[in-house]
This record gives sequence, structure tokens and C-alpha cells, in this order.
Amino acid sequence: MSFKLTPEEISRVEMAAFLGVHLDPIGYVDLSTIMVLSTMYLVEFLALCYQIQHRNYPPLKVKNIYVMTLLYLGGVTWLVGDIFTGGLVHLGQSPVLRTCKLTVIWFRVCFGAYYVTSIFALRCYSLYHIFHKGIAFKGKVSIISIGLTVSSIIIFGIISTLVPTRLTTSYEELLDICYTTMPYIVSVLLVIWSIWTYTAVMSWRMRNISFCFNERRELLVSFLIMFAVSILNTICLLIVPIYMMSLGWRTSLLYVNHLSASTVYWVVMWEPTYNCIFHHDEYLEYWISILKEDAMERQYEYPATDNEETFNLVELSGNLYKDGYSDHMLSKVSV
Repeated sequence: MSFKLTPEEISRVEMAAFLGVHLDPIGYVDLSTIMVLSTMYLVEFLALCYQIQHRNYPPLKVKNIYVMTLLYLGGVTWLVGDIFTGGLVHLGQSPVLRTCKLTVIWFRVCFGAYYVTSIFALRCYSLYHIFHKGIAFKGKVSIISIGLTVSSIIIFGIISTLVPTRLTTSYEELLDICYTTMPYIVSVLLVIWSIWTYTAVMSWRMRNISFCFNERRELLVSFLIMFAVSILNTICLLIVPIYMMSLGWRTSLLYVNHLSASTVYWVVMWEPTYNCIFHHDEYLEYWISILKEDAMERQYEYPATDNEETFNLVELSGNLYKDGYSDHMLSKVSV
């Protein structure tokens, strides 16, 4: 796949100009965007492997590693969809890439933006379920919630696929892009914004709930970031529906989308991951002492292990807290 200014690419630019449309050719800026964002997700993958390996470390466990894994996978499929439909690569060389219903509907929409938004809403609901209802988010509740979320995405994708191409998305051979109709764009945005409305309601209901470990801050920061991303994408798709033909628009949108998704991931996972690596035992002691102080063991499902060493740490942390050691630990492990 070439990123050089080939005669074919020059012809494509000239054809766009003949049709009265400005087209920035695919080039090395697009290649560098793909490489930077792919490297970012690779680093996150390595971190995710570490987190999964240490998933029973209590400060990591309460972040719901499985939901965060789903969020990461959604970011990856969203990136793939954005690359294939955002004008960063040539589509005409591959019959698969010319199948716009696959790249636009399934990669970019269903298992991209729709999926990431839904998983964020699912995490919000899990916090609401635990701290507002006082019921653990596991077992049947967790399976049903995840199942309904994924099912709704698949149903939307199937319906979108069955709808005639002229009403959804199609391959434009002259410009070598996937063109998506405005009615379909609006329908997708309505679904996305309905999910954000639900998330906002859940967040509002949790405004007076006590948390131990910055969940309120994580929720607020993550919500504001993704809310801003949704506003930017909405404006772009409604005002510049063929944004993929502009180098500035397609590059900016990709960086905003995926740096924001990565930021949301690390807002939640940075502190427990960092301390698991560099302050494993000290942070665990501090973490348990805070639970004991706030009497939040039930909400965080702790202690819920047969590990004798961990139970010893519970007792130890209680003594350390009585001696005023908790403040020392806070200053030592805060990042």
C-alpha cells in the first residue's frame, strides 16, 4: 500500500477537483498517524497483559479488568475502522476494504464508536449497581449486562447491513472513499447520544455516593473527555461529512478520538497499575487501610480471598493505620 504521490493518486486529486471537491492526497502524514496510534495501542496491550496477569491484585481487581479489556478492544476496532474509512489508506486495491458496510458499519460504528460508548456506559452502570443498589456486579448480573450490551450492538449492525446500500454507505470508485449518507449518520448519532444521556443520568444519580478510590473523579473526567469527543465528531460529521478528503480534518479527528480513548483508559488504570509495579505491598497496605477506615469492604468485595498473606496484610494495615502510618503511605504512593 503506497503512501507516495503516484500518478494514480494525482489522477484521483484531479478528478476530485473536476467534481468541485478539494482532496488532499494520501501521504506520509497519514502513515505517521497510523504508526503513532498503532504504537500507542501496542503499549496499552502490553500494559493490559500485565494487568490481566495481576488481575487478583485487589486495587486492580476493583477496576473491573474485564470491562476495561472490552474498552481497550473497542478502541482497537475503532482505530481500524477509522483508518479504513477515514481516508488514510487506498481502498481500491482490496475488495475487502471496498466493502464499506464491513469497514464503516461493523468496524467504525458498531465495534468502534458505538461499542466504546456502550462499554463506558456499562462501567458507569456497574458502579451505580455496586454503590447505589449495594449489590455486587458479578455473576448473572454481569453476564446479562454485558450480553445485552453486545447484543444491542450486533442487532444494530445486522439491521444496518440489511438496509439497502443507498441508504447507508457505499464505495465511491472515482474518489476511492466510503461515502456514508446523512440519514444514516444522523441515526448513528442519535443512538450514540441516547447512550450518553443514559450515562449522564446514571452519573447524576451517583453524585452523593461515597467512594474510596477516586471513582468519582475518574467518572467525571472520563465522561467530560468522551462527551467532548462525541460533540467534536457530531459537528464534523454533520458539517464536513466527507472530512476524510481533508488531511487536517482526518488527522485531527483520529488523534482526538484515540488519544482521548487512551486517556480515559489510563485515568482509570494508571494509579493501581503504577503502584502494582513499583509499590506493590505498600500500596496494598494503604489501600486496605482506607477500606477499613471508610467501612467499604462490602462495596469493594474485600476481603474475598483465601490468600492467607492478604489477610495478614489486612490486619497489619489496621495496626499501621492506628499508628498514623496511613498518611505516610498516602504521600509515598500517590502519583
